[in-house]
Parts: sequence; C-alpha cells; structure tokens
Amino acid sequence: AVSRTLSTYLHGSHYLLHLANFQSQEVGSQVILQGHLQSLNQQPEGGQFGVIEDRTGAIPILISPLFNASCQLTPSTIVSLAGRVEIDPQHHCPAGKEPRRILQVHLGQPASEAVFEQRNPVDLIPKRLSTDNESIQKLGSWIDLIFHPVLNHFVRSVFWDTNIINPFVQVAASWKHHHNYPGGLLQHSLEVTELMASMLQLTPMNDSLYEIGLVAALLHDLGKIHHLERPFTRGLLDHQSLTLEKIAPHLPILDQGWPDGATALRHLLTGYESRYRSSMVLLTMLKSADAISAATEVEQSLYNRSKVNQQFVRAEGPGPASAFWRPNGSNQSITTAGEHG
Repeated sequence: AVSRTLSTYLHGSHYLLHLANFQSQEVGSQVILQGHLQSLNQQPEGGQFGVIEDRTGAIPILISPLFNASCQLTPSTIVSLAGRVEIDPQHHCPAGKEPRRILQVHLGQPASEAVFEQRNPVDLIPKRLSTDNESIQKLGSWIDLIFHPVLNHFVRSVFWDTNIINPFVQVAASWKHHHNYPGGLLQHSLEVTELMASMLQLTPMNDSLYEIGLVAALLHDLGKIHHLERPFTRGLLDHQSLTLEKIAPHLPILDQGWPDGATALRHLLTGYESRYRSSMVLLTMLKSADAISAATEVEQSLYNRSKVNQQFVRAEGPGPASAFWRPNGSNQSITTAGEHG
C-alpha cells in the first residue's frame, strides 16, 4: 500500500503498518507509514510540527524547512509519510526511560489509491476516537465481507470519508431514545447488520442481494450524524434523506458500475414502500432488524434500572412508543440465546 514515489524515495525503508510500533523503532532507521494527520503547525524557525494517528497510536512528526516543498499535507486527511526516526529534542525524558521518538519527515503526500484499495478504513481511524476497539474491529470485518467489486469499492469509499467514519464511531444513535450514548450509532448499526445477516442466511438469495442488504444495514442511520451535530434539524429533516445526502459524493461509483445496485440501495435507505408500488423483501428485513435492535436496547436499559420483578416499564420523552411488559419472574436474570441449550 505504498506508492511508487514513496517506495523509490526511501529505498529499503521499513513499512510500518501500525503506529503503535513506532516508538520501538531504531533511531536512524527509515520508515514509511500512513495515518490521519491530526494537526500541522508552523514553527518559528520555518519548519512544521504535527501529529499523525491511526487506530493503534499517535506519533509526533517534524518537517524541517529543507523538506517543506516535498511535503504537501493537509490536516484532517489521510496521508503517507516517509522519513527517519529521530530522538524528539523537545521531549523531556526521565532518567532510565527510553527517549521518545519523532519522525523527521522527508516526503509527505495524500494517501494514494493503493492505500485505499489495500487497507481497511478502520485501520486509520484516529486513536483518540477509537474508544470501542471491539466494535470498530467488527465494522472492519463487515467491510471485508463485501466481495462484489463495485459494492466493495463503494462501501470502502464511504468509510474512507473522514467526515463520515469519524463521527460514525463517536455519536449516539438517537437524542433520548435507543443507543443514546457515545458510540451508540456504531453499536446500533452493527446490531442491525448482524440481525440482517441472520435473516438473509435463512432466505434464498444470491450473493449480490445478500451483500447489498448488509451495506444498507451498515449505512441506514448515517443521516443521524447530521441530527446529532445539529439537534434542531430533528424536527425539520428526516434522517433517511440525510443519509442519502451523506453518501451522495460516493453514489456515482454504484451509478456507473452497477446502476440497479444503486437503485436498490436508495430504495432500502429511504424506506419507500407503498401498497400499490413495487418493493423489496430486503426492505422488510431491514425495517425489522432496525426495530428489533432499537426495542431490545430500550427494553433492556429500562429493566436494568427497574425494581426486581417489576413487570411494566416505560420510557419517558421523545421517540417511538416504548412501553414493555414481562411475565412475572422473567426479569431476575438475562440469558443469552446460546445458554438456552
């Protein structure tokens, strides 16, 4: 996943896949790496200092005035860097501790197409945003399970968009209803995808339909990013339309490579159905999976706060009706499906 320019610039350099391993590199060694450029600031002497991150760690970088012209970098983007491992001169190292390393950058550029094709988008989510590594790893696994070439290109393009993936792993799924905690949108989307996959496995369906069902499940609530960032829009704009708006820059990939797939995805994400118009069984599955995930999370959170053997619970505030009842004696402990024997 290294462009020819970088690989030839530092012939024989070590390719560093995870930034967590940077501090163990030998001082003076040459490395090539990718990451999310968190910041880049001008220094009084004319150089630049910044920080680059991936899901495993963050490292400081330094660009001397000599190499400014060979480093065309923009903060908050995915970049590829080549340079030499040096001791950080600005870091005070306590006695007996290993001195902190810094990357002296010789060449920096926007990440190449090869990076986006060969690496998984979750690899370069900034570490400061990776508060739920298990869920983020699951997201990466679902992305890897999309084998249809055009659909794979599309979904990777969506999740390489830092304006999508960064808030997607951070925000809640709702304001005051289900999964209303940081990271709730990611958790809800994964639950819906897992439920969707279970239903799809029980239904005769070809691989293309199976995969577009999974993609729709992953993306179905992307529009809520807008709602959570601008709460007053909840009463003005439906999140289905906002979801299409979020993925609009990436839809031409499907429109050009698989037009019917683009139509199917638009249908699934807008939820459009009518008694007198055609629809897809996938839409019924998606709506069911969405409702099950939401209701299960609300019900469980309510019973977790309730008294022992309380049968009726109700959620207050906005959101779908959320009143639940359990038979007497069924609220004493929670049993997972696999424990029923």
